[in-house]
Order: sequence, then structure tokens, then C-alpha cells
Amino acid sequence: MPATVLHETDDEQERRWVAAAQGGDPDAFRRIVETYRDRLYTFLLRLVRHHEEAEDLAQEAFVRAWRHLSGYDSRWPFRAWLFTIARNLALNALRRPWATIISIEAGAEDGRNALALAAATASPAEQAVTGEQKRRLGQALGQLSVQAAMIFTLFYQEGMAISEIAQTVGMTAGAVKVALHRARQTLRRRLCDSP
Repeated sequence: MPATVLHETDDEQERRWVAAAQGGDPDAFRRIVETYRDRLYTFLLRLVRHHEEAEDLAQEAFVRAWRHLSGYDSRWPFRAWLFTIARNLALNALRRPWATIISIEAGAEDGRNALALAAATASPAEQAVTGEQKRRLGQALGQLSVQAAMIFTLFYQEGMAISEIAQTVGMTAGAVKVALHRARQTLRRRLCDSP
């Protein structure tokens, strides 16, 4: 079954699903999972850089969201709340001693992780980029800090507004703008300098 993707016009539908899930409707929560499954996985993959770990963290994020759905404040975007849960899980995972080894191993893989993100964030014009350019972009993205990768992914892949990203990552909107600007500069520099 293909994942459901919400658009800005689908916010009301999402609110209905969340309200129904808060009332105990597992089918409504299943629809939420279908909507965000792939996007949450890609976001986590960008942070932990290992596909099994990203899959486990995505599943854990949904389990925690289900368990704590009664605490969700509907005044805020559900997506920001869900991605905050995922972000916290990823940061905790990266603090574990073996996380560094996984990140290093993931960087040495064949580039699948980086290419998945590059494909997910590409506009139609960018999709015409050659395989070598995608590989270089994937390598450059993999060299960003966890925080920069998180902000970059939320902005370009998820299409989150600066204010929503600020809420998700626990920063001010100004700090998010600066971090996004620096991430773009870093990527531009690495892509222009690489052979």
C-alpha cells in the first residue's frame, strides 16, 4: 500500500485523524503512520546514517506518539510534534557509544542512504542530475553536523516553515535561519571544491 502524503490542504484531514486517534481509533493512527512513515524514516536516516537504526527509531517514534497522544497539544502542528519525538530519539541514539561506529560504517557504504535523501529532496530539475553529481551531493550532506542535517532535511525535504523547525529542534527561528544558511554555504563549498 503506497504511503499517503499530506499537502497543506490536507491539514484538516490530519486534525480529524489525530482527534480520532486520541479517542482510541487505531485505524486513524494507522493513516497517520502511513502518511509520515517514509518521511520520518528519511529524516532519521539523515541523522543516524544507518538504515536499520533509522527504521527502528521511526517505529519507536510512532509507538511513543501513540502512547503519548493524549498529551499532544492540537494548537501546534502534529508533524512538528512527531518529528520532535523522532529527533529526540535520534539524538539519544547518537549518544550511545556504538553510534559513532555505525555512522562511520554508514559513510563507507555504497551511498544508498545519501542517494535516498538526495532523491527525496530533489526538485524535478534536480532529478535530471547525473549519478556522479548525486553521489557528490550525498557525500556532502553526510558531512554536515547532525543539527545542520536535521535542519536542512526538515526545510528541504519536509517543507517545514522556519518557525515549525525552530519548535521541532528547540532553537529560535533566527538560529534556525543562521544554521540553514551555514548548511547551504557548507554544501556549496564542498560541492564546488570536490573533483
